[in-house]
Amino acid sequence: MTPLAQRIADAVGQNSPHLYCFACLAAQQGIKEHDVRAAALGVIMRGGLQLVHRVCSRCHRSGEALAPGTSASVG
Repeated sequence: MTPLAQRIADAVGQNSPHLYCFACLAAQQGIKEHDVRAAALGVIMRGGLQLVHRVCSRCHRSGEALAPGTSASVG
């Protein structure tokens, strides 16, 4: 896992139970939304994160958000 992917996975885990859209997670981490999406893709594929359709806890828009995955370990 890349350092950025680990950073995103850690942020999602630390934010739980709050869920954030990609734009808000990017703003929270001080990086571009595209970079969050790219880093999250690998973590999603490993089961470390889930892509869910929810209301963002920050901007309150409905859409895609990242949630902790079903696997016990994201590493």
